[in-house]
Amino acid sequence: QAALLANAIGAEQTREPGGSDLGERVRGILLDPATGEIDDRAELFLMLAARSQHLAERIRPALAAGRHVVVDRFSGSTLAYQGYGRGLPLDDVRRACDLATAGCWPDLTLLLDLPAALGAARRSGVPDRIEGADGGFHERVTGGFRELATAEPASWVVIGASRGVDEVARDVLAAVGERLGIRPVVRE
Repeated sequence: QAALLANAIGAEQTREPGGSDLGERVRGILLDPATGEIDDRAELFLMLAARSQHLAERIRPALAAGRHVVVDRFSGSTLAYQGYGRGLPLDDVRRACDLATAGCWPDLTLLLDLPAALGAARRSGVPDRIEGADGGFHERVTGGFRELATAEPASWVVIGASRGVDEVARDVLAAVGERLGIRPVVRE
């Protein structure tokens, strides 16, 4: 959905963890099942180190050039995964996100709401280290995302993602148009 949205509005599209050379290396460490257990705080700091570099190399330059940026995951995901999922104190995680980003938060966060079981069924291949976490973790993450969206309705939109790709993409584009006034790019 991130790629479809970015293409539709002519935005820079990137992902986290990742988005920079350093970020992609950190992504490999974080997601590789062979990495094994990572201390919860170490996982948080690795995510935030990747984000800080990602902002410096990709996001801030794109914004400075007047471009829109679509990121597949950002600070809301850190709150959900490392805060709610791993159980780190939410206020500490939020402050750490602020520090890593110098206070840069998205104008809009889209939560593609999908039951965990359906999400797992849609995945292909071997689960990565985080995907392979126990069901309780994923239930806490899902609940965390929903709580964040409920607590901050001005900056979050929840979109039901159980439907087909095209239907979800239409809702994503409509939400971005309604909330941010960004319309699809007309291509000739």
